[in-house]
Amino acid sequence: MRPHALLVVPLLLSSTVAVAGLKEGYAALIKKDYVTAANEYRPLAERGDAEAQYRIGRMYEFGNGYPQDKTQGIAWIRKAAAQGHVDAEQELGVVYATGDGVTQDDVQAVAWFRKAAEHGDATAQYNLGLLYAKGQGVTKDYAQSVDWWRKSATQGNADAQLKLAVVYHTGQGAKQDEVAALANATLAARNGDKENIDYRNEIANPLTPEQKRKASSLADAWKIGQTPPGSAVASVSASTAAAAVPAPIKTRCSASGTMGGERFTATHCVASLYGDQHSVAIWFNEDAITPEEADNFRMSSYADGAAGGKPRTMAVIMFCPGGGSETASAQAVRSIDLNTNHSRSPMAGIQRVVEAPKDFKVEKMVGEVKPDGALSGKISGGIDTTRFIFEFELSLPSKDAAAGMSCGK
Repeated sequence: MRPHALLVVPLLLSSTVAVAGLKEGYAALIKKDYVTAANEYRPLAERGDAEAQYRIGRMYEFGNGYPQDKTQGIAWIRKAAAQGHVDAEQELGVVYATGDGVTQDDVQAVAWFRKAAEHGDATAQYNLGLLYAKGQGVTKDYAQSVDWWRKSATQGNADAQLKLAVVYHTGQGAKQDEVAALANATLAARNGDKENIDYRNEIANPLTPEQKRKASSLADAWKIGQTPPGSAVASVSASTAAAAVPAPIKTRCSASGTMGGERFTATHCVASLYGDQHSVAIWFNEDAITPEEADNFRMSSYADGAAGGKPRTMAVIMFCPGGGSETASAQAVRSIDLNTNHSRSPMAGIQRVVEAPKDFKVEKMVGEVKPDGALSGKISGGIDTTRFIFEFELSLPSKDAAAGMSCGK
């Protein structure tokens, strides 16, 4: 059996476009045109945009577009993390855990991983679980490590799934359960990693055909957003019991297209849930949404088309992910109440009900339409001079909004 103790250190290139320039910077990064990326990101970073600060920091950190300077890189990443940028928080955890550019400090690593983990980052949840398992920077606590790995595995993190397989195979941190071990190892092996496949085969060999069948059935039935196969931890620490509410799925979203011929991109979002009808509203905004605005939207499903007296670029979609039922599906979404606004062209916005399949196509829609449910989807289409692509992966609020879309059943 291989040891599973190395920190995952990903080079993240996911776009979090907030204002004009971030999209161009990201496109340049994809092409490895680091000079253009730096030119696009730098002015935004200096004006305080967290995403741009994070990108500039990573470029300094790895010597892309700038001479390598880890001190400068970490300084920019720290600025982004101070604003709650989850990828920056995760990166600072890696920096302190490895001592790459700073004095190695496990306590600081735990602190930054915890911030990102509590914001729903699956990699940080996995890494925090590792530090609890090893007792680095925190008191060793297998119950806590399994709890964080379970949160990470719920989001589909293969390393966390493999850790759960080890936990259930060895009985260290949870009751020994060979069927659960094989089910989690099967999920981990789906990423094609040879060592994951080898470990799955290793623990499968001594099992009976019936045990293998049960494990396969559990793995086939599992979906992202669901608790992975296996029983609860054998003993739960006091701190775990006090924090029984699971960490949310990390919110990722983007809306892009054209409004009256004007291009738009918005990657800040917040969702509301109208539980009586199992309907959802999602607000996509070009600029950051303040905590107060987010709270108001969760309660009312209403987003103001202006901020500080100036129009904003935004889109709000209201729809029934399950057609009125709790389980979301692509086939169930028949109409969307679409409301858009463009800061540079006030007449370009529309407020229309669009119909499927005439006006849009649901390419993906999975999840549970309930408090704290996870919802993931992709919708593309257009009407008149408006074209749109909406993508999202988010946790629904724990409380219902006072209003929302009615869903026929």
